[in-house]
Amino acid sequence: MLTPLFLPVKGGTEVHVYNLSKELLKLSVDVEVHTTRDTYEERGVLKPFEIIDGIRVIRHPRTWKFNKEPDLLHFHNLGRKFSAWNLYTFWFTLLESRFHDIPMVMTPHDIFVVNRGAILNALQKYMGNRVHRIIAVSEWEREEMIRKGFQGSKIVTIPNGVEDRVFEYPTTQGTHDYLFYLARISPEKNQLFAIRCIKDIDIKLMLAGQVRDREYFQLLMSTVKELGLENRVKYLGQVTDEEKYALMDGSLATILTSEVEADPLVIKEAMVRGVPVIVGDRAKVLPTLVKDRVNGFVVSNCEQLKQAVESLRDPNLRKEIGERNREISKNWRWREVSLKVLELYKSLV
Repeated sequence: MLTPLFLPVKGGTEVHVYNLSKELLKLSVDVEVHTTRDTYEERGVLKPFEIIDGIRVIRHPRTWKFNKEPDLLHFHNLGRKFSAWNLYTFWFTLLESRFHDIPMVMTPHDIFVVNRGAILNALQKYMGNRVHRIIAVSEWEREEMIRKGFQGSKIVTIPNGVEDRVFEYPTTQGTHDYLFYLARISPEKNQLFAIRCIKDIDIKLMLAGQVRDREYFQLLMSTVKELGLENRVKYLGQVTDEEKYALMDGSLATILTSEVEADPLVIKEAMVRGVPVIVGDRAKVLPTLVKDRVNGFVVSNCEQLKQAVESLRDPNLRKEIGERNREISKNWRWREVSLKVLELYKSLV
């Protein structure tokens, strides 16, 4: 597994790689995770090597390399635009891989469908043509990649899984009057939309997640102060899994209004726990996962968000949506996902 960042960084890609690696180990697959020693905000601060829940994690100063040739390379996401990690990954997939007989799989986690500039877009297209398979985590992502010129015959859809403990951790009883927004603090996650809307909605907003973009975080906090929302918008920092489940369970709804997503894990986790969800319509995959007024609400402006909040104050509607979400999500376990990935690996090795 090759991923620019890994635990203790806990964004969607990192959690995906951790859970997939853990389940593959249970299936007797020898897995190593190669990553950098970086976090979102600091470089070179993590241990060069450690074992996390049985997963061997090798952290490199700037980019990955292998000593013993692996049976397969599985790339996840890409790093900062012209980072050493990216440049070497492009070099290897486009050129050096021609001298190795190694199957290559790429899970882009939406980076192949967003505009990263002409040069990176072209390099990513070449990379997509060189790898043997591309895993899309949603049908929307697959269709969008094909629309952008990636080879449809190489793309297989295997959605994100949800950890067993999300299904099994005891539910916290009682609903409180707040929305829960869990996402890394970064412009594409668009927390700013929710903050600005809260000014005219009688409800609190709880934000949680690691800070990836310090300037954006400062913009969020200054907006909270300018709008006089210090008592209604709280930033909780990075929360533990137990805190996350309690915050989800106790919320009126979990909300996500990102600009782009491939298969949003936090929304899937909320659905597993029977929590209503509110999503924006900017990230086109969100309305494919959440059907407006069926298993949640899809909003495009502050007035629609206000209406969603008012509707969800009906306990019968919350219960109905929660039960529907539990039914939709009952087969979203990582075990099922890992079996599909393993089948893909076997077809290439």
